[in-house]
Amino acid sequence: MPQALGERAWVFVMKSDAERSWAANRGYDDHAGMYYSYDSNVGNCKQVSIGDLIVVREDDHVAGWGFIEYIEVTENSPKEITRCPNCRKTNFSRRKTITPANKCSACDFEFEDHQALVTHETVTAYRAYYANTWTEAARPVHRKDLEIIIKSRDTFNAIRPLDRDRLPSFLERISGRDVDLRVDIDDNQVEVILGGHVESTVRRRRGQREFRFRMMERFGEICAFSGEQPPQVLEAAHINSFAETGRHELDGGLLLRRDFHSLFDAHLMTVNPTSWKIEVAPRLRSYTTYGPLDGVDLRIPSKARPAHELVREHFTTARRVFEHN
Repeated sequence: MPQALGERAWVFVMKSDAERSWAANRGYDDHAGMYYSYDSNVGNCKQVSIGDLIVVREDDHVAGWGFIEYIEVTENSPKEITRCPNCRKTNFSRRKTITPANKCSACDFEFEDHQALVTHETVTAYRAYYANTWTEAARPVHRKDLEIIIKSRDTFNAIRPLDRDRLPSFLERISGRDVDLRVDIDDNQVEVILGGHVESTVRRRRGQREFRFRMMERFGEICAFSGEQPPQVLEAAHINSFAETGRHELDGGLLLRRDFHSLFDAHLMTVNPTSWKIEVAPRLRSYTTYGPLDGVDLRIPSKARPAHELVREHFTTARRVFEHN
């Protein structure tokens, strides 16, 4: 795997309005599983690049991780910024129970909201996309556990470098499976990420609901792994999340129960493209819900099977993951 993919790693910190303590701006338009927005006032903004591995922290817990696939850059973007009236810096936080309401960490000046210096400036706005490579956290991991692998002690910065050597065991903990980036990510996927072929992420996600409905019209309320299920738990799964077209193709998806979808995306369950039977990773075979499905026929009529090439690509990657899971 080329060194450029995952050679550097960062934590992206997201804060909901209720949890956001810094008051210099109104926050950013972020989506934990899709993209992260920031601007030229954020430290390390110019160091973040395509192929970097990112761990997203949302409020007090880790949301998941992925690779940056594309960075959208908007020059001269207008922004309202609130500054300390004493030193004009933005390093101040809001206090909920103490007055004055704000205290600047740069000069220790305390001030009320009406005393703040509000400026209208232009910045370079960035939006880093990573939805195609996103792995949702499988278990709760608190921000204090994340702090251990952050190289910078600057807790005010929303983008901070991670200790690359200590990252693998951390990824395994939040992913709920063993992670080996040299094995799990194949050369074709690396080429897609680093080759700039993933600008279609938002288009593809915006059509997700319609794609799900079309899949249900095609297959009925039937999970391809477990059979008939309540509609509330059925999701449309893309077989190959790295597809370059950005289109929701019916022969490129499976209708899966929510837990099977998560395991399928994690390459812990797959479909053999020769026998069209379900295969389950060794680490899941002891579970009574998943183990019995190993070797069971896919519950899809032969005429409605998804594209063989996409199934084969997923199967190839999953077999590599199975070797260390």
